[in-house]
Amino acid sequence: MKQATITIVMVLLSSNVFSQHNKYSVCEHIQNTGKTHMITQQLQALIDKCSSEGGGYIYFAAGEYLTRTLILKDNTFLELAPGATLYGSTDLNDYPVEGKNRKSLIYSDGANNIGIIGKGTINGQGDSFWRGKKKPFIRPDRFILFENSTNIKIEDILVTNTPNWNIEVRLCDGVWIDGISIVNERKSPNSDGIDPVSSKNVFISNCYIETGDDGICPKSIGDIPNENLVVTNCIILSDDSAIKLGTRSETYIRDAVFSNIIIKDTEYGIAFYAKDGGTFENIRFNNIQIQSTIDIQADITKPMGTYPIFIDLEKRSNDSKLGSVKNIFFNNITIDSQDGHCVFFGQPDSKLQNIKLSDIHFTLHQRKPYHDNRKPRGVSSLRDKADNDFSDAPSLFTFAHVDGLSIRNLTIQDLSDNKNNERHMIWGYDIHHVIISDLYSRQIITNEDLATLHFNESSSVEVKSCSPAPTNSSFIYLEGNNTKNIVLHNNNLLKSKSIVKFGGNFNPNELTEVQNILGK
Repeated sequence: MKQATITIVMVLLSSNVFSQHNKYSVCEHIQNTGKTHMITQQLQALIDKCSSEGGGYIYFAAGEYLTRTLILKDNTFLELAPGATLYGSTDLNDYPVEGKNRKSLIYSDGANNIGIIGKGTINGQGDSFWRGKKKPFIRPDRFILFENSTNIKIEDILVTNTPNWNIEVRLCDGVWIDGISIVNERKSPNSDGIDPVSSKNVFISNCYIETGDDGICPKSIGDIPNENLVVTNCIILSDDSAIKLGTRSETYIRDAVFSNIIIKDTEYGIAFYAKDGGTFENIRFNNIQIQSTIDIQADITKPMGTYPIFIDLEKRSNDSKLGSVKNIFFNNITIDSQDGHCVFFGQPDSKLQNIKLSDIHFTLHQRKPYHDNRKPRGVSSLRDKADNDFSDAPSLFTFAHVDGLSIRNLTIQDLSDNKNNERHMIWGYDIHHVIISDLYSRQIITNEDLATLHFNESSSVEVKSCSPAPTNSSFIYLEGNNTKNIVLHNNNLLKSKSIVKFGGNFNPNELTEVQNILGK
C-alpha cells in the first residue's frame, strides 16, 4: 500500500515538477515541419536532450508534423497543443526499435515518468496499410506502446486512424489515461482501443473510444498478473467487444472495477475469454449501459449473434491449462439488445464460481432463432462447436457449469411481436448453489411451450419473490437425475398456467413449494 501511495503522489506531481524553461518547442528547434517533412532524427535528439537535462515537455505548436518511431526517455512528455497533429509514417520501414521486435510510433522501455498530453491529435494514417489490400496486412503493430515503464500519463489527446492496436501498456506500473479520444473506422482491422497487459495500478477515465475491434482489453502474459485496474466515466463503441478480458490470459487478471460506462453499437458488451490457464477474479461492473447490435453488412463473417454479457472458460488448445473465473459482480446494468442474450459458461472441472447479478434491466427487441448458434471463440483457429457451448439454448440468460450464482432484481422486457422462437428467461445446466429473487418479466407475445425458468442437472436452487410474465406454459421446468433441492417460495404465479413441469428423470420429491401465490 505504501508503494502504491508513493506512485500516485509522483504521478500527480509530475506535471508540475518542470519549470517553464523545461519546455522544448519543436518549432524553435526544427525549422522545417509539415505533413510531408520527416523530422524523426531531430525529434529524437530533442527527446534525448530533454531527458538528459532533467526532463520536461517536447512542445508541438499548432501545425502538422511527420515522424517515424520515437522513443520516450525518463521524465519526457510529448505535449501537443490544440491544432497540432503528429502523423505516423506510411512506410513500414520507418518503424524500427533497435534490439526489439517492436514496430510502434511512440515507444518506451524501462522509462519512468513519461507521457503524452495536450489537446492535439496523433494520426497513424493507418488505412494506408489495409485499405484495398489483402490479408495478411503488413503493418506496424502497437501504435503507442509503453513497456516495463512506470508513472505514465496520457491525457486529453485524440488518437485516430491507427494501423493496429491504439495503446498498449505492457508490464507497467502506475498508468493514468484520462480524457483522451480514440477514433477509428468500424472496419479498421484489429484497432483495439486500450490494452493493459500484465500491468498494475492502471486508471482509465473520461475517455471516448470508437474502434474497429475491442475497446478496452486487459490481458496477462507469463507469470505477471494484470491487477488494480480502474475504468470509469467512459463511452465505448466497438466492432467486437467493448470491454474484453483475455483472450491472452496466462496468469491472474484480478482486482478490477468498471463503472459509469456507456457501451453502444457493439456485438459483445462485456466479454471474458479465459483460454490460457489464468485466473479471473474479483472483478466488478457497476452502473453500465449496454446497447448490443450487429451491422449485418459489416459483419457477415460473424454469425454468432450478439452477447451483451459473455463469460466463457475453455482451453485455447488441448495442451493449454484450464483456468478459473470467480468473484465476478454485475450491478445496475441496463441492456438494450436487438436480438442477443447473455451467456455464462464454465467447465465441468472448473466451474464459474460466485457470479452475482443485481439490478439488471434487459430489453429484447427481436427473437432470432438460436438453433445454429455457436459461441464466439476469440481465436480464429477454433471453429468446432465446444463441449460447453450452450449458446443455442433458447434463453435470455444462459448458465452452464456454475457453482455459486446469485440473481437479484432482474427485470426483462421482451418486446418482440414474433410468436416463434420463444425464450426461457433463465436456463441452467449443471449449476449449483443458486439464489434467484425478484425476477420480473413482461412479454408482448405469451410463451406457449417454454417455461420461464429451466434447470437441468442442477442443485440447491432457491427461487423466491418472482413475478413472471403471463404464460401458457409452466413457471419452471426441471429435469435430470442430479437436479435436487429445488425450493420455490413466495412467488407471484397468478398468471402462470402451472407452477412446474418435470422431465428427464427428475425426482418430484426434490422440489419444495412454500407460500407461492397461485392462479385458479
